[in-house]
Order: sequence, then C-alpha cells, then structure tokens
Amino acid sequence: MQFTSLTYVFVFLPFVIAGWIALRRTPFANAFIAAASLYFYASSALWYLGPLFATALLDYVVGQKVHATNDERRRKTLTAASIVANLGLLGYFKYAPWLTSKASVVLAHYGLSIPVVAVGLPPAISFYTFQSMSYTIDICRREFKPYRSVVDYLSFVTFFPHLVAGPIMRARDLLPQLAKDRSLPSADQVGSALFLILFGLFQKLVVADNAALLVDAVSKAASPGGQGVAPGMGLIFAYAFAVQIYCDFAGYSSIARGSARLLNVELMRNFATPYFATGPSDFWGRWHISLSTWLRDYLYIPLGGNRGGAWSTYRNLMLTMVLGGLWHGAGTMFLVWGFWHGCLLVLYRVFPLDRFLSRAGRWGKVAAQILFFHLVCVGWIFFRTTADQVGPIFRSILHMGQLASESALRQAFLGSLWLLVLVWTPMLVMDYVAWRRGGEFTDVFPRLPTAAKAFLALVLFYAIVFFARRQASEFIYFAF
Repeated sequence: MQFTSLTYVFVFLPFVIAGWIALRRTPFANAFIAAASLYFYASSALWYLGPLFATALLDYVVGQKVHATNDERRRKTLTAASIVANLGLLGYFKYAPWLTSKASVVLAHYGLSIPVVAVGLPPAISFYTFQSMSYTIDICRREFKPYRSVVDYLSFVTFFPHLVAGPIMRARDLLPQLAKDRSLPSADQVGSALFLILFGLFQKLVVADNAALLVDAVSKAASPGGQGVAPGMGLIFAYAFAVQIYCDFAGYSSIARGSARLLNVELMRNFATPYFATGPSDFWGRWHISLSTWLRDYLYIPLGGNRGGAWSTYRNLMLTMVLGGLWHGAGTMFLVWGFWHGCLLVLYRVFPLDRFLSRAGRWGKVAAQILFFHLVCVGWIFFRTTADQVGPIFRSILHMGQLASESALRQAFLGSLWLLVLVWTPMLVMDYVAWRRGGEFTDVFPRLPTAAKAFLALVLFYAIVFFARRQASEFIYFAF
C-alpha cells in the first residue's frame, strides 16, 4: 500500500487510529497494530510475510536465549548465528539472482552452466533485516533487555509507518513506546503530525515526481537503443535526480513520522537539510540518518573505527561505504556509488576542503556547500544509472561547450533547467529557512503564527491538487 494513495490517507490510517483509540486501554492494542501493519505490508502479495516472519521470529527467539545466558561465548555464538541467518536470507532474495546471472555469463565461456536464481524481492527486506539484527546485537552487548511479549516485539518489527522504507529504528527507542499504555496525542501533536503528512505528500507528489520526468527522459535517451543524451542534459539528469531522491525519500520519512505521531509514537528524524552540508561527514549526519548511524554503530566501529591509525581508518571508511552501497541493491553501480562516497570521506580527511574553505568566512562556506553538492551529484549519477548509461551521461556533461554554438541544444537545455528550477525552488527556500534554524522545515512550522500556518497548509494542499503528477511513481526506497 502506498502512502500517497487515497486508500491509505482516507481509509487505512483513520481506521488504524480509530481502532487504536478504541483498544488502547486493553491488552489487544498492540495485537491490532501488528495485524494492521501486516495487512499494510502484505496488501500487494501475501508471500512477503514469509521472509518477514522468518527474520522477526528468529531474532525474537535468539534474543531471549542470549539474554538468558551469562556464558559470553554462547551469547556471541547465538548472536553470530542470528546475523549469518539474517544476512543469508537477505543475500538469497537480494543478491542471489544478480550473482548467479553474472556467474552464468562467465561460466558460459568455459562451456559450464549454473541455474540462475529467479526470485522476487520482498519490499523493505533490507530495512527490517537491519532493524531486527540490531535487536539481538544490542541484547548481546547488554544495551537492551528483550521484552517477553511476542506481540509487542512483532509490533516493533512490523510497525507500518516505518516498515517499508524506514527510518531504521532501534528496539530501545521504539519498542518501549509501543509496549506502554500511551495517552492520546495532544492537539499540538496532531497538528504537527498532519503537517508532516501534508509536507511529505508535497515533497513526493509535487517535487520528486515532477523531477522524475526529467530523470526518466534522460535515462531513456542514455539507454542502449535510445536517441542519445544531448550535450548538457547529463547535468540536468544529475540535478534532477538529486532533487527526486531527496524529496522522494524525505517525503516518505515525513509521512511515516506524521502517521506514527498520530498514534503518539515518535520516529527518529531521517533527514536534516543534507544539501547544505559542507563535507562528507556533515552530509552523512544529515542524509538517511538512521542508516548512517546504523552503519557507524554496527559496522564502522566494530571494524575498528578510527582507533588504529590513519590507514586503518581509511580502510574502515571504505569498507563501510562500499557495504553501504551494496545494502542499497545488487549491482555494480551501487558498489561504485559506495566506493565514491568512501573516497570522499578519505579525501576530506586527508585534505579537509570544507574546513579550509569555511575559514574564508560566509562565502567560503557557501563555496564548500556548492562544491560538495556537486560531488554528491556525481555520486547520484552512479546510483541511478546502469553500466550502459553512465558513459553517455558523463559525455553529455563534458560536451556542454556545444551549447554555446548550437541554439537548438541551448534552448532544450535551458527549458529543462527552467522546469527544474520551478520544481526545486520552493523546497530549496524551505530547506534554507530550516537550515538557518538548525533543523527541518517541519520544525519551523509549529513556531509560526496561526494565520501563517493556515496559509502555508493551504498553499501546500493546492500545490498537491494542481501540480502533483497524476501518475505518481513508487517511492524509490521501496526497492531496497
């Protein structure tokens, strides 16, 4: 079920809220939330529940057993077994088709063959696998005590607002909220929750989906058999996808947080004006925060972090980012994207361009932001393209000099750029206001006068009515 569907906004979400209100003082409240979440997840295919239940129940049992023993070796063995099983299930569904298809091509040159795994990818498997793994790891580290109620645990793993595309919540942050008797949200909470949902719908339907028109057009032209990418359109592609993926994913996160808040549950912030970052460390503190902190706590630090000297730190950064790229999907370009960001983290440690430029004052900081934004855009080209498309996209950028002498190409480029500016400017202005205040725009909204709140809500509502694409695309991160 899509957050952007009328069914979700006007039927499913109100039904769940009403059901929770009716049952919240009974032992059945969490059972109702878990059942509704499972329906939400399996509404398109019932078989998706199989891997989800396998992951959740495995870690529930292992968590209980790890907590019950003081034998350190047994605790680590059980936790390691859980991690291997989780990654094995994730690897089968997400990477086995890609790996076996690549292997079959190589082996065919030697007259050998292997069966290619053909299996559908359950939505959100990367998200709920990481979330469930952190549960057992935290218990093993004695940072969290498991809850005995399997219903409470299932409501944590399957909680519908964040199930499909995050944020990736830790058990210690979410499970206690779900397990306790919660009061009804206050009027201020309801108001902020409704604005989060409205703002997320605006980000997705108006900004992201319209930017996707440019992304899809250039992507089609760059594909084998396409008409080719005109000079300059590769730059439009990079900018447009930067807008699309940010507003698509941040929009999902806003709707998720708003939906959870209506049930008096707080989900963590997942974005904080990332395109105003001055360097890679700053960026990863602002972009997909739940994943970047997960990778830091459960991968980078266990690898050694920055405790083993410069070269060990560089190795750990590269491994973390390459594996982070692989988390997003099976494909060479995801690995390249992760490698690119690993290189940026290392580069900025060796040559701290952000600190150097920021010393020049306000305009130096602006220069650092512009520079790093374009380095991020290079990464987005790798993230969005296939191996066949990436060459034409970069050649188009390198041949932008032709725009000066060919008016038809220049008009096409400027027309696309003007469309992108129209789509992106309102979001950029709101992000600038939020960045100046050290948060998100949804943090600014509650501080506005009542008349300003009403005016802004009406503007966003009518923007959705008049400018949303009538054929909304699926959220990008549903594929991960």
